[in-house]
Amino acid sequence: MVPLALPLLAATDAAELARGTTIAVVALLVLVLALGVGAFIVLFRRGGDRGRRGAASQANLDAQAAALLVGLDDRVRDAENEVGFAVAQFGVESARDFDSALAEARLKLTEAFRLGQQRDTATSDAVQLRRRNTLQMIALCDKAFASLDRFDSAFAERRRTEVDAAQTARELRARLGALRDRLSALQDRRAEAAEHYVEVVLAVTTRQLVHVEEFLDHADQELDAVSPEISPTGVNAVADRLHVAASDLHLADQHLATSERSLRELGDAEVAVQRMRDTSVGDLREARVAVERAPDPSSGATIIAAIAAVETALMATAIDPGSHSDPFRQLVVLGDAAADLDAALASARNQQQRLEHARAAYRGTLIAARSQISVVRELIGRGGASASARTRLAEAERQLMIAEAETDAVEALDAIRRSVTHARDADALARY
Repeated sequence: MVPLALPLLAATDAAELARGTTIAVVALLVLVLALGVGAFIVLFRRGGDRGRRGAASQANLDAQAAALLVGLDDRVRDAENEVGFAVAQFGVESARDFDSALAEARLKLTEAFRLGQQRDTATSDAVQLRRRNTLQMIALCDKAFASLDRFDSAFAERRRTEVDAAQTARELRARLGALRDRLSALQDRRAEAAEHYVEVVLAVTTRQLVHVEEFLDHADQELDAVSPEISPTGVNAVADRLHVAASDLHLADQHLATSERSLRELGDAEVAVQRMRDTSVGDLREARVAVERAPDPSSGATIIAAIAAVETALMATAIDPGSHSDPFRQLVVLGDAAADLDAALASARNQQQRLEHARAAYRGTLIAARSQISVVRELIGRGGASASARTRLAEAERQLMIAEAETDAVEALDAIRRSVTHARDADALARY
């Protein structure tokens, strides 16, 4: 019996060994899995932390870029005045280097705004594009500031070494008289315009003329105060006072130019309104024929809706000889309705017809864009506007340049309509 017991014992030991081995393997697998899950959780948390840190970093970069854009935009505006001062005091040739430094900074600012517009309109998943554009914007602003710093230093040094104070004072006094004559003429024109147009379209002109009077009065006071101090050996003592007077006269000249342009555009807008109304009447005749020939009910419904919009625009812009009008607003109303009708009739028109209608609509839309841009530029010039408002204004100005350079009438009209849209956005952002 003993020999039989040995195999049974051996079998039992083998089974126990196998069972122990299985338990050990399972335990090892559980341990490995536990370690793997733990590691995954740690990595996940770290990745999340990196994502949050990256988002925070991008937010900081955006804020830095926005602050630099606002600061540089204001600095470029100030530098434009400084160039005007340099021309007034030293002549065009002497100010050429200053003008070059300003042009370099302005190009960098324009490119920074373009990158900002591209960044702001990129898809939400374009993380790398957003970061790259923001870093490039910061670099461009830093370089532009450096260029303007050199310009300021050179200009300050030149002003200190100016020696012909008596001649400068005489030239400034003569310029003061000429600017007062321009102011008087513009005040008369503004009073005449007030009899025909609503006050809102004259608001920019009114503010500009008030500023002109203030600058001219201050320049007059400075020149009166400095005259007794001018002598062949006392130039340095009056150089800064002459600079203040020159600055005032330059700013007055700028505001007068803005007022003149605003009044001129007002007259152009009134003519453009009548032209757009005449064009719209013709477009309605074309659209009513197109409705009958529409290839499907959906196309017909689109044309009918566009016809209704144009009819409403014509009623809203009807000219009443006894009322005060807003031709800029009328151009926008007519232009928006015309754009909808153009889109509705696009498939029904041939290439020649599209070109003819684009040429007819272009002029009025161009005037509307320029007017809107002028209003926003003046609004931002008063200070406090955000980087977003300035970016939209820069894009509106860029689209305006594209439109003016475009030889294809349809492409030019598309560009000028984009300019109007961006200018409206800039206006809303600047006000709120």
